[in-house]
Amino acid sequence: MSSPIVNRKLQDYRSDLDSLLQRVQQLAADSNNPELQATTDSLRKNINEPFLFVVVGEVKAGKSSFVNALLEATVCRTDIEPCTDSIQQIVYAEQPFERQIEPNLRKIGLPIEILQEISIVDTPGTNTIVADHQIVTERYIPNSDLTFFVLFAKNPYQKSAWDFLDFVSAQWRKKVVFILQQSDLLKPADLETNVERVKDYARQKQIAAPLVFATSAERELNGEENSGFAEIRDYILEMVSSGSSYKIKLRSVSDTTQKIIEALADDVRALGVQLAADKKTVENIKTKIDAGRKRSRFEIKTLVERLSDRYDSISSRIKLEFRDSLSVMTVIRRSFVGIFKKEASMQAWITDFKERCQTDLKISLEELSSEGAQHFVDGIRHLLESLTQDINNVQTHQIESSSISIAILERRQEVIESIKSKVEQLLTDEGLVSTLNANAEDMAVEIVGGIFVTIAGTILNVLEFAVAEAIMNAIGIAFAGIGVVLFAVGIAWQRNHIIRKFESALDREQGKFNSDVTDRLHQKLGLIYEEVERIFVQFYDYVEREEQAIAPIVEQYEAIQADARQLFGKKL
Repeated sequence: MSSPIVNRKLQDYRSDLDSLLQRVQQLAADSNNPELQATTDSLRKNINEPFLFVVVGEVKAGKSSFVNALLEATVCRTDIEPCTDSIQQIVYAEQPFERQIEPNLRKIGLPIEILQEISIVDTPGTNTIVADHQIVTERYIPNSDLTFFVLFAKNPYQKSAWDFLDFVSAQWRKKVVFILQQSDLLKPADLETNVERVKDYARQKQIAAPLVFATSAERELNGEENSGFAEIRDYILEMVSSGSSYKIKLRSVSDTTQKIIEALADDVRALGVQLAADKKTVENIKTKIDAGRKRSRFEIKTLVERLSDRYDSISSRIKLEFRDSLSVMTVIRRSFVGIFKKEASMQAWITDFKERCQTDLKISLEELSSEGAQHFVDGIRHLLESLTQDINNVQTHQIESSSISIAILERRQEVIESIKSKVEQLLTDEGLVSTLNANAEDMAVEIVGGIFVTIAGTILNVLEFAVAEAIMNAIGIAFAGIGVVLFAVGIAWQRNHIIRKFESALDREQGKFNSDVTDRLHQKLGLIYEEVERIFVQFYDYVEREEQAIAPIVEQYEAIQADARQLFGKKL
């Protein structure tokens, strides 16, 4: 606007306000709010447009007659039936025109001087029988600079009109001027009474200094005095000539902008709270999984120590049996009998001895396997229950917003439900067995009977493998170098040497047993934690994308909010 009535201070304020609105518009685009985009776009355009008057009121209160009389032209039809079935915006134009801009918006151009400084919007009645009239009116109220609230002078107390005033004045903070139209139908005393009552009612509606004009469109159009329109025109011209009209415009747009920013506060705050909760949940999940890994490593270490003690106890018994079984007479007898009876040969004894040792060790270690499995299962259950509770808790932070719609938020519920489903699946027999068999074909587990049995079977499977290897290696080392032909003689001749080799090998195998069992249990049981991690990586990825989408919006809003406080704190 280049009018000389607008000084540099107002120009600067307008520029700052336009910049602020542009940022709000960008925020609306980033948060996928087309309605807010349209509103802010209209507000930006409104800053440079003529001062916008909006005329509202009930059907047949005399709105159209008021507009016609004010402009001294027949612009709006004034029939007995409600005739303003759409918004009519009346603007200045050198050549008259009338165009239907939208189904509910008609623009009329007239070469009337006052329209160079103002434009007028005539709206449908607040109590119209057409369902969407009030909705249409509400759509355009936010862009108004001044609202003429037209009431029927004889009865200015209709509830629907005053309810609508709450929307105009309270919700959108618009400056309201009251018009008691058709004042010629009242005696002066009665008119004065109604004027005072309207002021009182307006003050009850938190309008501090209500301004009320009594008008008669009929008197004005007939050229009679006391129509009240001279006072209205003086009021408008005083605002324009003093520059106060532009101040009101800027203040009106500022108030509407402030209202928009305030309306976004709860949703933006909710976004920030949800993001913070999700990030905290990610950290909690990672910490708990890491703690679970450490706890399982400690449980495996403790189990292996107990298994090692049991191995040491059993190996002492095995050594004694081995020593007794290799007496010279026993070896010779078995060798002689073995000539005629193969199953009684020394070779058969070695095979039988190996199998009995493995069985004794397995039976002895089964109890410890069960105890270790119980600790591990309890730890896994506790971990998954705790992680599920974290996911359930964060699910309650799902925001429901009508003003912010970010694409990534639409996937949040889907991700959470997917994680919960996968955790439930992991705790089933099939899910756990499948996980334990992953990438470990040499120790595949085919066990049914529940999670505990599956874990216990896995541990026992590892132990059997390690025990068999330990006994086999010890026996192999003990009899290494003994020829096949002279097998029995060689054993009898080298008995003490074989026993020492066997006992030393069995002792050495204990260390290897410990190492193998530790490594294999870490490998097998660690698969469960890898699967848990894979399940929750889905949530980690979601939160990372959520932060990329939400953080800029929160930062944008906070910067807008801070700059808005500074701008709106300035005096016009």
